[in-house]
Amino acid sequence: MENGYKLSLGSHSMATKQILAEMGYDFTNVTADIQEKGIRKKKLEDLVLTNAEGKADEILLKLGGRNQSTQASQPSLCITADTDVV
Repeated sequence: MENGYKLSLGSHSMATKQILAEMGYDFTNVTADIQEKGIRKKKLEDLVLTNAEGKADEILLKLGGRNQSTQASQPSLCITADTDVV
């Protein structure tokens, strides 16, 4: 990434991968294996936020945990998101 960050994309979305690639970003795809179907919230906003945070937490563990970012020679940025269609 231009600013010296190691960029990780936490998504299975082909559209998101394509957008980042077209924008010229060099990134690694790291996905989370969370069980989204078991997560229920009354408000859709809460559901997608909970799913995105769950993905970020699992990917962070895969990448070495929170302490890894303070010890790494290159800072990391991980992009996660969630979408639901109603």
